[in-house]
Amino acid sequence: MLALDEPVLLPGEHQHLFRQHGIKAVLDCETPDTRFEAKGKLYVSNQRIVFVAQPSTASLQTLNIPLRNLRNWKLEQPWFSANYITSTLIPVPGGGLPRAGKLTLTFTEGGAIEFTSVYRTLLERLAVDGTTEEPLPAYEPPPYYNP
Repeated sequence: MLALDEPVLLPGEHQHLFRQHGIKAVLDCETPDTRFEAKGKLYVSNQRIVFVAQPSTASLQTLNIPLRNLRNWKLEQPWFSANYITSTLIPVPGGGLPRAGKLTLTFTEGGAIEFTSVYRTLLERLAVDGTTEEPLPAYEPPPYYNP
């Protein structure tokens, strides 16, 4: 959900720790009709990464990525083109992506180093705190258990 072209904060989510325009996002899930490419803005909060396509297209308006759903990410710094990040995007159940895919974020107007620093710090905090997006359900003994 967007308000004034910015993502609406979720409950418990802090303000955007990073925002950058001039991002080219390419997502390829290697199945028919699951390759998306758009330019737009990137936001990072304490819970997620949000890409907002500008202008939005019929196939891609926003891409919401929980922090732990980017795997094997790597910052690339080529000599003669913009810095970019490649990663494997793990889909969220019911999120609209059929399977994991390759995500490339190209920082055409800078910001890749800052993004990497903010994202790495957030991942370290998640590892230390052990916090998750949703708590596990409370344990209930089997119905046949009678102490």
